[in-house]
Amino acid sequence: MKIVFSKEYTANNRRHVFRTDKFSAVLKLLLKKSLITKKEIIEPKPPSRADLLLAHTPVWVDKNLRFKFTPRDSARAELEITRGVARAHLMNVGGTIAAARLALETGLGINCGGGAHHAFKDHGEGFCLLNDIAVAVKKLQAERRIGRALIVDLDVHQGNGTASVFKNDKNVFTFSMHQRDIYPEKKGNSSLDLELPAGTGDAEYLKLLRQSLPGIFDRARPDLVVYNSGADVYEHDMLGGLKLTMAGVSARDEIVFSACFGRNTPVVLVLSGGYAKKFSDTVRLHANTIATALDLWTNIGLKA
Repeated sequence: MKIVFSKEYTANNRRHVFRTDKFSAVLKLLLKKSLITKKEIIEPKPPSRADLLLAHTPVWVDKNLRFKFTPRDSARAELEITRGVARAHLMNVGGTIAAARLALETGLGINCGGGAHHAFKDHGEGFCLLNDIAVAVKKLQAERRIGRALIVDLDVHQGNGTASVFKNDKNVFTFSMHQRDIYPEKKGNSSLDLELPAGTGDAEYLKLLRQSLPGIFDRARPDLVVYNSGADVYEHDMLGGLKLTMAGVSARDEIVFSACFGRNTPVVLVLSGGYAKKFSDTVRLHANTIATALDLWTNIGLKA
């Protein structure tokens, strides 16, 4: 199994709550546990302007490519947009495109990064500048490699940017299960939104997910699933208020991957948010998600 990663995913922003160095830390942990080897790491290519225009406006694309951001752009995205940060977001888009191609080839594509679901067509929000999920899906649609897609977004925050990009696309079903009373203050309209109160724990969360996914797959009839697997549903996350244990997060991941492989549907994994009080917990949660994906892919996989 190949895994997509670039050293350029890491920007010098350790003082920010969204630590981009978590992606390289996840990769190191996977290598340490021998879940992957260095030979299995794929370096993504940056997306082209034409790629980005599939999901973003020309003005916003050119700001990203030419580094022409304004102070308002940084304020809206809630991060200082340095050249390193802008490059990291570009490379994450390339990473999700590469992972999506792998998914169609093998049944599973893993981007050890990605998941910028708060990025809108014409601006960034919530630590997100470019919507890698939307660009990857639209690129495969444009190439006629897929017709229909399902986005399963289980980050603790609603995927408002993704919902906005696909709001008029009947061939993309956006599903977001998130906490009700946190960012974004103004939620978008996904194809299906399930809002949870703060304090929701393993039992209630997992029951709702198990009950919901079969109907979602029936409605979406996807050729490809993109799983946005935010680790910020964890009980010790600094920005979320759900109470999933580490075991609960792994059970969540198993439900999603089993649903995909059981229906012979390729799946792309992106990591998205995660802000545990202990940085090592965030790293471990993301690594566990990838480990679950690899284990189920090995034992179930797609039918030939």
